[in-house]
Amino acid sequence: MRIAAATNSLLFGLFYDIIIIMITYKHFLSELKKSELLPVYLLAGPEEYLKEECIKIIKGRLFTPGDLVEMNLQVIYGDTNQAVTIINACKAMPFGAKKKLVIVKNFSKLSKEDKTQLTPYLSSPTIHTCLILITEKIEKDVVHDGCQVVNFYSLYESEVNDWIGQQVQKYKKKIRTDASRLLVSKVGTGLSGLSSEIEKLCLFVGKKEHIETIDVTEVVSNNREANIFELMDAIGQKRAQQALKALNDLLSQKEEPVKILFMITRHLRNIFKLKFLQKQGIPTAQIWKTLKINWPAQQTSLLKQAEFHQEQDLRNVFTLLLETDISLKSQDPKLYYIVMEVLIFRLCQKEG
Repeated sequence: MRIAAATNSLLFGLFYDIIIIMITYKHFLSELKKSELLPVYLLAGPEEYLKEECIKIIKGRLFTPGDLVEMNLQVIYGDTNQAVTIINACKAMPFGAKKKLVIVKNFSKLSKEDKTQLTPYLSSPTIHTCLILITEKIEKDVVHDGCQVVNFYSLYESEVNDWIGQQVQKYKKKIRTDASRLLVSKVGTGLSGLSSEIEKLCLFVGKKEHIETIDVTEVVSNNREANIFELMDAIGQKRAQQALKALNDLLSQKEEPVKILFMITRHLRNIFKLKFLQKQGIPTAQIWKTLKINWPAQQTSLLKQAEFHQEQDLRNVFTLLLETDISLKSQDPKLYYIVMEVLIFRLCQKEG
């Protein structure tokens, strides 16, 4: 059994009684391009874009010009099919090509019984089929010798900047370091979104060789900041559905839940400070200086949001924020969204 991971360093660990050797995503691609294809691959982890890139490479290696690709490529969904469907697809002989490619998406949703039924095939797969299992987690019970497991962790921001440089080169362009960082700050570290923006940038600069910060400013909308503003505004006006949508967008852009919680806390603190200062009769201009809020649109929005909150709610709100902070630091990362979702619902609960 081979184990590969999209991390940025060599790591060693135990996988039951087998040593796991984790290599970088770049190293895995290099191995994939030069080594003989294996009969079974298990692609695990959250970064779907990188998985799709690997599938394209495998597909390119598997089929040659003239092959009847459509007749020999089958996509099966684990949440709507059984093991027998996968096994039959793999055992069926190719037609108009030397090999077949069978891709199983949502493999983790296949029932435990079906995974057990699939085990004999995985331990002795057919040589004329390449089987790719796509899942969010490593399925320990179905890994066998000859099966290569690739764990696609979300890339760190430093790795993302390297990846952006590589993508830009495909368009025969280069990107300044500060422009690359600005792009990540606007779009986030999700590779699908970045890929789309890179394509737009390369078309925008035309014959110019380098992408500058001014190009990023001109072309790329500030998705991350827009979603943050939308989340704060929705919470301030206690609009739960809009707040949940903005939260989901931020999390999909790889924004850290702890950072989101910090921004929510700071925003609600400003709302209660505003109400307190208004009650004290402080002039509006002085209030904005105290709160360090200079943008007129933000001032107008905060005044409107303050109408939805009462001073007596202050203790309950910040107790809730403290409880959420403790939960985020003690819970499994898989539960982060649920923790934040509960927070949103409770913050947006209207009086009466």
